[in-house]
Amino acid sequence: MSINFKEEVLKRKDLLIQDLQKLIQINSEMTTYDPNRKGAPFGEGTKEALDFMIDLGQRDDFKTVNLEGYAGHIEYGDQKDFVGMIGHLDVVPAGNDWTYPPYGAEIHDGKMYGRGTEDDKGPTIAAYYALKILKELNVPLSKRIKLILGNDEETAWRCVRHYFSVYPEQPVSGFIPDADFPLIYAEKGITRIFVEGKFDLKNVMNLEGGFRDNMVPDYASCVTTDLSLESRFNAFLKKNNYPGKVVNDHDKLTLKVDGKSAHGSTPQFGENAIDRLFEFLIEENFDSQLVSMVKDVLIHDIHGRKFNANYHDEEMGDLTNNFGVIKKIDDKYQISLNLRYPNGVKLDDVMKKLEKACKPYGAKVTLDKHQELLYKDPNSDLVKKLMKVYQKHTGDLETKPLNIGGGTFARAMANSVAFGPHFLDKPTFIHQKNEFIGIEDLILATIIYTEALYELAK
Repeated sequence: MSINFKEEVLKRKDLLIQDLQKLIQINSEMTTYDPNRKGAPFGEGTKEALDFMIDLGQRDDFKTVNLEGYAGHIEYGDQKDFVGMIGHLDVVPAGNDWTYPPYGAEIHDGKMYGRGTEDDKGPTIAAYYALKILKELNVPLSKRIKLILGNDEETAWRCVRHYFSVYPEQPVSGFIPDADFPLIYAEKGITRIFVEGKFDLKNVMNLEGGFRDNMVPDYASCVTTDLSLESRFNAFLKKNNYPGKVVNDHDKLTLKVDGKSAHGSTPQFGENAIDRLFEFLIEENFDSQLVSMVKDVLIHDIHGRKFNANYHDEEMGDLTNNFGVIKKIDDKYQISLNLRYPNGVKLDDVMKKLEKACKPYGAKVTLDKHQELLYKDPNSDLVKKLMKVYQKHTGDLETKPLNIGGGTFARAMANSVAFGPHFLDKPTFIHQKNEFIGIEDLILATIIYTEALYELAK
């Protein structure tokens, strides 16, 4: 069967963009997790986003399932074997200082701006339209196709765990539209590690920084009753050319410093505001085990060198460690680290090294979450088919399949790899302010996804 995939996508371009704008305009940051909140375990915003996608599926006469607000699916066909995709509708917090509203879905200079445009609502809509096109063309297929929709990818993956506990079937092949082109065949192991201890900063009422461990923190602040710090903090900001300010409330000061956010898998592209705040505390010689521990174990160290955990793998790169969050809880502090490791690293060894380094400062180290490393054969039939489609529509015959430090739902579903939507020659602002997706890139990704689904399911 001869199909002009580009032509079919372009016929639907305007409607695709309209549907994506409506989805972006839903603030689907997770609020709290409450399994007793019927239909909205991750909050009303994520519920609204999932409801919107299920409504799209019903509008276009697909079979749909909404699994109690955790996840859902949109399905075409009745065959036993199926091709699978998973997209996610939750987003990381928008953060600060956007040029355009983070939930406005405004289009400027050929780019749609908004939280989730690239991670992952844009590619999820692209995958949906790929499925929609095959259905509307009534293309004969040997396998059904299922687009699974998750609502908790940016936090704990409870959505897919619950989904696959109810629908345990696995696809014969599939892809996750939540990474880079040409294709991701390997992903580092990902952890969230808590470092906790007594909050012992004299004259400090509060200290906090960061939204999520998988984001480089773009803000940090400290509330103190030591009014003498005002001039010294201003001098510190000026000396280092750091953005920030002091708020003087007469009986207390709030010291604020800004950084630059980036994805937790690539901390080298961010500027860590928590590190900057602790630079000042170290300069001021605070008599504190917390400050000493940060100085000796964590500050300005994205590879774990200070606790002897750095490692480089020729294929997958370096171990990375993002100092993502710090907060005061009663009389204690909690630090959240996002540590990612390549082939050749044993996580137990890393944990023991970190525990040893933190112990002299009275700090307890706990592994809160762990997603094991993923590795697929780059010479498999699945990889070859997807690469062929990518090469056909881009003309790029040079770029090889990739491995990344990020984590995708390819770990959650058998026989799948991550596949787009980001083109490597374009900038990306996922997990940063001013996230966008280029309209032409979105359309090209949809063309690639449509033919890829056809090749896998025909």
